[in-house]
Amino acid sequence: MPQATAGRADRAAIRQNILSILQATAASYAEHDDPDSDLRDASEYLINVNLAQGLTETFPILRYGLEHHASAFDETARSEIDARVAVGKDMARFDIVLLNKSNNAPRCIIEVKRGIKIINDAMRIIAMAALAFGRPRWRHGYVVTILQRPELEAHRIVQELSAEIQALRATASDSLPEHQEVKVTAELRHIGASRIKPDSTQIYGVVFHVALVDRLLPETEVDDDIQSIA
Repeated sequence: MPQATAGRADRAAIRQNILSILQATAASYAEHDDPDSDLRDASEYLINVNLAQGLTETFPILRYGLEHHASAFDETARSEIDARVAVGKDMARFDIVLLNKSNNAPRCIIEVKRGIKIINDAMRIIAMAALAFGRPRWRHGYVVTILQRPELEAHRIVQELSAEIQALRATASDSLPEHQEVKVTAELRHIGASRIKPDSTQIYGVVFHVALVDRLLPETEVDDDIQSIA
């Protein structure tokens, strides 16, 4: 796992660390696992565990929950938040949830995928942000995916998915009000060569930071809300 200096767990730091952890996981997988496959073929659980452990090692103020049940948020968030209503499922679970180690309060969701089918995961994050309106800790989350594509195609896919996420307005229970909008910051990093077509296809780690922005708030307050989970 890459070593990093412990620091402020802001959105850019978490995004960069996610990519670094994916890169290290891809290298380890290429060295120790099936020589005819790559991280795109690895189990999602392997990626989840490495991300959760790596992030909490880098940011000691945080702990993690894997396959975190939606109903757990009612007990830890210190407010009336029912994530089951937000995502439209009684048995909703989130891949990774980062929590404040000192008081167990949830900070953000990380959903992990392999491939391009990520819109439903982004909608779950937006639904939580909309339901917990007024609580900055729930204003954002991350969708992480692994792409196996040629470079130009990978960049095109990231741009298209970013635009599609940013245009989302509906949640499981309602539509976003006019003064709220979705902001997406996407980052892509080459993390290895494909074992299937090494001359033309590469493996990319991608992180979509998804935030709900309220334009009725002063601009400085909006910036604070989406930059920090501490």
